[in-house]
Amino acid sequence: VEIEGAADMGGLQFFCTAVEEPDGQVEFLVESMTAMNAKSDPAEEERKGGSGHIGKMIFSAGTEQLAVAAYVPEEKQGELSCEEWLKHVLGTQGGEVHSTAKDVCTGYVRTNSDKGIFPLKIREPMIMEANNFLRKKGLFPEDDDDDDDEYVFGDDDFPS
Repeated sequence: VEIEGAADMGGLQFFCTAVEEPDGQVEFLVESMTAMNAKSDPAEEERKGGSGHIGKMIFSAGTEQLAVAAYVPEEKQGELSCEEWLKHVLGTQGGEVHSTAKDVCTGYVRTNSDKGIFPLKIREPMIMEANNFLRKKGLFPEDDDDDDDEYVFGDDDFPS
């Protein structure tokens, strides 16, 4: 619901995040995606879901693998291929595609201690890569937060 609100206020079209509970299991990660996309009931005190109109890629780290699920709503499929997005992100760490469809694609990157591939270690770089892929397509806001334009004044700056 927080994502739904952010999308309504600021035009958020896509987002990428990590979820803990699926513990790297692709099937449970898909269930998390389904819950995120469920229609929310505005009458409920604690609303859930509601982000079915927003594309997303979610990651879940377990001991055996990092599971990845991508979702592109029907109205965004002309701008972004779910399969292309997932394959690009998985390719950065030698991951494998588990399933593909126009709206939901899944994959995983197996733990490989010989190559230094550990789910928790690669999760954040893969989230960044997913966001960068969206930025290149103009579907995600640029990181242009420039703090240099904020001035801090002290007492000496205002003569009395």
